[in-house]
Amino acid sequence: MQKYLFGIILLLCLALPAAGQEVEELTDRLVGLSATQIEVAGKMAEATARSEAVPGAFNGVIVRGVSSDEAVAGWIRFEEGSAWGEWLPLYIVPSYTTDVFVAAYRGEAIRQRQRFEVRFTAQADATVRLLEAGVFDNRQDEDRASFDAAKTPAPAAGKTRGHVVPPTLITRSEWGAVPFIGDPIPLARPEYFYMTFHHAAGYSAATKEEGKVQVKRIQDLHQNGRGWSDIGYQLLLDRAGNVYQGRPFMDDSDGLDDVPVFAMGAHVGGANTGNIGVCLLGCYHPPEGSFCEQIITPAALDTIVTTFAFLSERYGVGTASLRGHRDFSSTACPGDNNYVLLPEIRGAVEAMLLAGNEPLGAVSLQAHTDADGVIHLSWDFIVNNDIFAYRVERIVGEDTTVVFESAAVQPEDFVDVGLAATGPVNYRLVARNNAGREQVLATLEVVVEGLAAFALASSYPNPFSDRTTIRYFLEGDGVVRLAVYDAVGREVATLVDGFQDGGQWYAQPLAASSLASGTYFYRLTVEGFSGTVFDETKSLVLVR
Repeated sequence: MQKYLFGIILLLCLALPAAGQEVEELTDRLVGLSATQIEVAGKMAEATARSEAVPGAFNGVIVRGVSSDEAVAGWIRFEEGSAWGEWLPLYIVPSYTTDVFVAAYRGEAIRQRQRFEVRFTAQADATVRLLEAGVFDNRQDEDRASFDAAKTPAPAAGKTRGHVVPPTLITRSEWGAVPFIGDPIPLARPEYFYMTFHHAAGYSAATKEEGKVQVKRIQDLHQNGRGWSDIGYQLLLDRAGNVYQGRPFMDDSDGLDDVPVFAMGAHVGGANTGNIGVCLLGCYHPPEGSFCEQIITPAALDTIVTTFAFLSERYGVGTASLRGHRDFSSTACPGDNNYVLLPEIRGAVEAMLLAGNEPLGAVSLQAHTDADGVIHLSWDFIVNNDIFAYRVERIVGEDTTVVFESAAVQPEDFVDVGLAATGPVNYRLVARNNAGREQVLATLEVVVEGLAAFALASSYPNPFSDRTTIRYFLEGDGVVRLAVYDAVGREVATLVDGFQDGGQWYAQPLAASSLASGTYFYRLTVEGFSGTVFDETKSLVLVR
């Protein structure tokens, strides 16, 4: 068969221990791969890769990759002396929200220092990129350990009361879990020792609907691919901050507020006993590529802190025992961008343990955007338990700005005239009590649309007594001049005079401390390559 350099493209990354992601969660050690064949046959394409000789004993293989074809299929075969054995099917579980997939094989035969080949087929115009591969010997799984309840002390019950209110739990029945295989055994025997932070690599979820599907797929991979009794983690979180039950509880608890008895998981090889695994859906390790999420969301970070604070208070695990997965083995998990936050998370957990997180109140937060692209916010406090002061924060990308602060707990209207951005903008109202404890009472997202032409918006406020803001939108790049004139045409202030990029809003404040009361005019001109492309003047009134 003729070989081509197009069709399915197989790109192989040599799997080094420090690069492990989902594969490191599922295997004993990583194995390097090299491409051997790229072929196209009719409407289908085929790619094959071969491993190095695998040291030690193993009976299972995990391969993680990225494919633009959701129907990618795979097989594996093993070196048998001087020949190769038959092709055996791989069990493939694709991510619901990205192109990532994990392929698994496990068998009864125990193999020693054998090589293996994997073969994938996809549509002829598809791509497949293999990220890493590893092997395991499931005879060593703690997940399969026997448990003699008569000889082991019962797990100590967690505290039924505390100052930290846990997040609402999406139970196994809600996300559609299949039954546990066999009988669960207690996680603590009798104590809990660690809380471990993970991420799910390519299995990301931004909403509860996506999260339910992804958690179910992870259970499918862990049970049917890896051969564990159930999903490996005790708890999982999505990027919106929703919390999902992983393994079933050892008692009849329906939620975290019942302080459930956790079952043994399978998330840190050799260190699962007494170790509560919490996995954040998504990928937070920049070297992984374009599919990898870069930064934890504020909502997910808030829930992570609350979850670990609850676990620490109720189950007696100190903040010093809050670890990342990489603290136990040579893996990238939970990703560089999460791991660097662990000191901050520990500090926030300690603060919550001191102050608690009982609800300070409840608020209704609403927003709309006017014709000038200005966001109008309004809020009303429905419940006020102990609110001393509050603030409203605007979050654009990684930048957070306080746009409103008050100690008066009453309905308010606010116009965010200082916003100079297009696309999604997030707001959250943060309350504070007398003791200094803070709590997010409401969040919302507003999408600011760009315009199809240059525009000069009305200043706000107008009339004004001290300070106003002038907003304008640039359709294209240009040299911009924004100046203020008095009633007889004399220039009294130059606010902007220089080049600015197009395709975005700008907000320019005007402080009027040196101006007298009266009517003024502000003029915006934009010079492009062909001359003046925009020139408009509007009025404003200064009242002392």
